[in-house]
Amino acid sequence: MTSPGDFFNQETGPALLVGSFVGLLVYFALSRLIGAGRPTRARTTAERQFRNVYSIMDEGRRQSLIRYYMEKYECGRDEVMRRAVEERSRR
Repeated sequence: MTSPGDFFNQETGPALLVGSFVGLLVYFALSRLIGAGRPTRARTTAERQFRNVYSIMDEGRRQSLIRYYMEKYECGRDEVMRRAVEERSRR
């Protein structure tokens, strides 16, 4: 039976270290390439402001608020988010 000391000698220790380092480099390079291929939806100024003003709410609550204002004002998402931010700033 071999002991762990027999496996980790002067040759295998550095080889495992270099192999781990190269593996991590390959992993991060591939994740960057795959991630770059996915388009991220650009947020409008109104959406960024809305998310900043209502950042304390969770995503479900923010979406519910947007739907409420869309029904109330009968307009699109960007206009609704602008109005919600304006109404909040008046308070």
